[in-house]
Amino acid sequence: MGRAFKFEAVLNQRQHREESARKVFAAAARELGKAQQVLAEMENNRDQCRRDLRHKQEKGGYAMEIILYARYLGRLDLEIKDQQDRVAGMAEEKEKKRQELMTTLKDRKVIEKLKERHLADLEKKERDLEQKLLNDAAISRYQRKY
Repeated sequence: MGRAFKFEAVLNQRQHREESARKVFAAAARELGKAQQVLAEMENNRDQCRRDLRHKQEKGGYAMEIILYARYLGRLDLEIKDQQDRVAGMAEEKEKKRQELMTTLKDRKVIEKLKERHLADLEKKERDLEQKLLNDAAISRYQRKY
């Protein structure tokens, strides 16, 4: 066969870069999922606390207890807002990592296309050479007969 693909090292490097980008993206996606789960738990906790507060108000609970619930809900709202900001930032970061992954994927595919073309060219050259040899053999056999 002909020469080896001269950009094989570049292809290997781009495959490695793509694997790294894929791992970074997966980690960002996992972290975002965890942060979203924490946010959902916080919101569920707030909703439960609000139901408890309404129940206490309807049953005529102590004023001090109601004040404590109100303060806790205020603080919980602030924490939820902070977590929402964190989730939004992580979502942006995840999108950046996805874009980087797409870029590395495209880079690798470009080199793979070059390799495919190179292999197709080598195969065509081999077929042409083989056909030429067959033609020469047929011509020489024909010439020996006559």
